[in-house]
Amino acid sequence: YPMITLDGGSDPGYRGLLAHEIGHMWFFGQVGNNETYRALLDEGFTQFLTAWGLIKIDGEYLVKNTSKNKFVAKHTKPTKAIDSRVYNAYISDATEYNDPVICTHSDGFNGALRHGGGYRHVYYKTASMLYNLQYVLGDELFLKAMQHYFETWKIAHPYTEDFRNAIIQYTKVDLNWFFDQWLETTKRIDYAVDDVTDLGDDKYAIRFERKGRMQMPIDFRVIANNGKEYNYHIPNNWFVKKTDAIILSKWHGWDKLNPKYIARLEIPSGIKDVIIDPTSRLADAYMLDNSLDFPVTYHYDTQLWRYPNWKNYNIKFRPDIWRNGYDGLKIGLHTNGGYMNHHHLFDASIWMNTAYLQTEDVKEPFLHDAFSYRLNYNTNLDEISPNSRVYFNTQSLAGLYSSKLSLWKTTPNRNNLFGISLLSMYRPKESSRNYLLYPDYWRINKLNNRIDFSYEYKYKLNYGKGKLKFEIKNSAIGSEYDYSLFSLSSTNNSTKGKLNIRNRTFVQFGSGTNWAPESKLFLAGANPETLMHNKFTRAIGFFPNEWMGYDNTTNSFHSGGGLNLRGYAGYLAPEFDENGIITDFGYMGTSGASISTEVDFTNYLPYEFKNLGIKYYAFADAGVITSKNLTMKDLLGSFNELRADAGIGLTYSFDSWGPLETVKPIIIRFDMPLFLNKPPETDEDFLQFRWILGVNRAF
Repeated sequence: YPMITLDGGSDPGYRGLLAHEIGHMWFFGQVGNNETYRALLDEGFTQFLTAWGLIKIDGEYLVKNTSKNKFVAKHTKPTKAIDSRVYNAYISDATEYNDPVICTHSDGFNGALRHGGGYRHVYYKTASMLYNLQYVLGDELFLKAMQHYFETWKIAHPYTEDFRNAIIQYTKVDLNWFFDQWLETTKRIDYAVDDVTDLGDDKYAIRFERKGRMQMPIDFRVIANNGKEYNYHIPNNWFVKKTDAIILSKWHGWDKLNPKYIARLEIPSGIKDVIIDPTSRLADAYMLDNSLDFPVTYHYDTQLWRYPNWKNYNIKFRPDIWRNGYDGLKIGLHTNGGYMNHHHLFDASIWMNTAYLQTEDVKEPFLHDAFSYRLNYNTNLDEISPNSRVYFNTQSLAGLYSSKLSLWKTTPNRNNLFGISLLSMYRPKESSRNYLLYPDYWRINKLNNRIDFSYEYKYKLNYGKGKLKFEIKNSAIGSEYDYSLFSLSSTNNSTKGKLNIRNRTFVQFGSGTNWAPESKLFLAGANPETLMHNKFTRAIGFFPNEWMGYDNTTNSFHSGGGLNLRGYAGYLAPEFDENGIITDFGYMGTSGASISTEVDFTNYLPYEFKNLGIKYYAFADAGVITSKNLTMKDLLGSFNELRADAGIGLTYSFDSWGPLETVKPIIIRFDMPLFLNKPPETDEDFLQFRWILGVNRAF
């Protein structure tokens, strides 16, 4: 049986390709499409594979167990075998210029665990290559050539050259150009319908472009205005496959040579559409320009995960309902779309704010914004610089108008991330403060424009992983503020025995003559600017108003960020001189440093506790802060006294959404900072029961 005898065995140096995979992935993609292919295996072996769950055959679609969830069962669409087992995986990487050279020793890939490091394309790129070989040779000749290969190399271990030679010798076709590209390079297919010109008298010039560096013959279909279809074939070599299509002149050119081709045709009634490869076998890495009409599909967004559609641009939509304390009930529409999760991605929402279910006793209840919106767009810059993207955001949410334009670049291993952003924040009217958890710390009618530089580095520890983040932020042209800051943070997550240990180290140096209060450094947690990034904290209505604000004692709300001394949430943190006179308030500043640690001991608890889905941990935070401009002469003396807290906490994740598999979990956090080294005078005791509630982890 070819599926067994072609296996590369235990030899770790086999060529990572045809010895194991030539028949393997092609069979799994083809077996459901045509009864002829089932003859490659006898009935008994097919039954064996099916019985063990290795294959399931039902026409051209995968067979899956029907979900017990009625919503999932109703909205789950069947998946074609050729999409699931071949093209989705290959195109998703090829469209990002991220598919490897498959003629590679198996130990030459960048790791093979879980088919990572490019190793999965031993399967998927090989399968795509075989479908494209079928496209080049035609169905009949390809099938006979594959049968010849199976018969020649059964009970053996063929190498790449053996497969290549077997196909060429049987077909008597020079296919070196084909195998050179697919096996030895990372070239990819990318053809486009560039333009159609009306020459008069029912004559048209159709211009095609080879945007990728891999050459292939081209099948294309012209759909006339009267609905009639015309099929054509453009050879790229001397061989012409068996086809019913009209054969046009050869396209002389390869790689970057002669990338344009003009087909001059006579089409009565005119041209409605031109479609490259109507059979969808050509592994084109960017299908959106393979026809005159932009290929787009629309469907309701169930939020169920599904394969990206490699043939079309996909747009999804759904109703969007939300609420905050000032807008009340927000009724709107959400839509998002993109191609292969890589090209021209967007998501947008617009809401009508009804004021229904507003928080009681809200100030100026009829001055809320009538509408709010958010638009995010990003796309790759692969043609300019690989692993680079541009992001754009504009929104009007919770009374704040903001826009942001960013450029990001990562290294191929995704461990390094570089970014630069231009952003602008503007709160236009006094009533917009009614949205805020901390209304006193955001000025009105002031442009806060800034340029931010960022660098992130992900690294591995002996028993965990970590991330280092470096940021520079500086006021930009048009800003009505003048400030700048440098920050460095390190976040680590590691294990020791049954303990999970998380720690964060943070340092910020700031300077400036006119700071935006919303962007300052806060002692206890996130500043107002950061609070705007979370839908639960950008506006009132989710936490009691009495938990907000700053006073002579602590309160019960905390959002992670800043120096993250959670035990001092809501406390003005006054500093006193030797006479007991307040000289400063340390709840916010411009420079500071802190260390936070959480030790998760859930695994040491009895099963009854662990089974609840709650995480239990002990924590400690310590830090210093100042509002002074720092100088080397009196660096240490510029900071306020060290403050610290410690206690125990727990989190619970709401992640049992049923069918909503793409919704991120909501983490509710309950911390008890039992110890403060500088407690409020109203508390006096260092040890005292205190509690705070928050959304998401503290860091």
